[in-house]
Amino acid sequence: MNKSKEYRWGIRTKFSLALGLLVFISLASFGLFSYIVTRRTLERQMEDSLINHAELAAGMVKSVLLVEWLPEIYISGNSFYYNIIKEKLSSINTEVAELDNVILIGSENKIIADAEGKLPIGKELAVLKADQVELRSAWEGKSDASVLFPGKDGRPHKSAYAPVFSKDGKVIAVVRVEASARFLDTINRVAFILFVAGLVVTALGALLGFFIARSVVNPIKKLVQASESISAGNLDTEVNINSKDEIGFFAKTFNQMAKNLKKLYDEVSEHGRQIAELSASVAHEVRSPISAIQGFTELLEDELDEDDPKHEYLNDIKEEIKTLNSKVTNFIHFAKPLTVDPIPLDILEVLETATVSVDKEATDNEVEIKINVMDNLPPVLGDYEQLRGLFVNLIRNAIQATTNGGNVNIDVCLSKEVNDNKNNQNFMEITISDNGVGMTPDNLKKAFDPFHTTKADGTGLGLSICKKIVSAHNGEIKLESVFGEGTTVKVFLPY
Repeated sequence: MNKSKEYRWGIRTKFSLALGLLVFISLASFGLFSYIVTRRTLERQMEDSLINHAELAAGMVKSVLLVEWLPEIYISGNSFYYNIIKEKLSSINTEVAELDNVILIGSENKIIADAEGKLPIGKELAVLKADQVELRSAWEGKSDASVLFPGKDGRPHKSAYAPVFSKDGKVIAVVRVEASARFLDTINRVAFILFVAGLVVTALGALLGFFIARSVVNPIKKLVQASESISAGNLDTEVNINSKDEIGFFAKTFNQMAKNLKKLYDEVSEHGRQIAELSASVAHEVRSPISAIQGFTELLEDELDEDDPKHEYLNDIKEEIKTLNSKVTNFIHFAKPLTVDPIPLDILEVLETATVSVDKEATDNEVEIKINVMDNLPPVLGDYEQLRGLFVNLIRNAIQATTNGGNVNIDVCLSKEVNDNKNNQNFMEITISDNGVGMTPDNLKKAFDPFHTTKADGTGLGLSICKKIVSAHNGEIKLESVFGEGTTVKVFLPY
């Protein structure tokens, strides 16, 4: 009853996705690595360039800057000394086009002059608060550069600081240069182009993987379909794969295996048919003397007086004849192949008829039988007599396993557990549960095995026949049991 699977995530899909993912991860890793290395390299080059420009500006300012000028510059602002320094800074700013501004910073980080002449002299520049580490390094005599920071134009910027030394080697000022990291625009554009190219290559890789996988998967699909066909009983199935590789060799081996299986099946079927015929013949031969014994018993019973104590012996003989007849009947049913001509049946009617057959046994054992049927159930498809016999057998087993005062519950509903066979058939679930002695794990495992029984007078064919009837109806039977707590039998029948 297993549905022929539609593989949403089959080998072909997995291989295509895996190859595409591998290409994407490889390109993404390479692209990310290249981006990081390129960015760091260009950022380092920009940093070195800015430091060089800052040191060049510091050298030019050093030749004209005297400590004695600073008070006058701070006080008068636009003085002769200020203009000399501004001219030097402007020349650097003009020569190096990428610089945004060149600023000369004095003690307490106050502005002495800038190349553009727009900054207030003697005031502290706000942006310097974020560059305290770099400024401190410059005042200690070491050139340094800041990390990237957002500029007024919205782009990343970087600044560098270089000390201005007096003639006696003391740091008397610091030069600050700033520039936009325009190289990021270029590498970001390149990164975007590489990303788009990576997606295209990934798609092509996945497509290539799809075609490669198809050449491998199609023969495998043929093998899967052939396996399903054989499992459905079509033992004449062969696989037509002519490739000269491992799959072709496997297909050849598969075909040979199918032929051997067909041959073995035919032999077993023939032996089974012969055994069935022999069993039926033996059963009929046994039934004939049983019938004769029963007839003679009835004759003797008629000839005896009503109060003759020999009636007790005759009753015992009749009970044994009844038991023998039951065992012979079970044996014939087990040996005889079943054929089913299903018709729509009212499952409640079948169950009620079955309970009537075991009503006396239930009364004698003080067992209450309860039937709970879901409303508006559709008809079940099956053979009336076979299904009635099936449920008589299962209900009788439940009664016999239940102690006095116990319950046997029969529940019927539409199944959600089994509804995925290859024809998308829906099933009705009939559950028969008792609170009897239950079964041990070992007995539960062997419950459907022919001739396995835990009863002193049992044949061990009851559940085997039940399973045979259910299988003939394209259904399924399941058995659950806990020793000391009870047993539950679930029968699934198509509707």
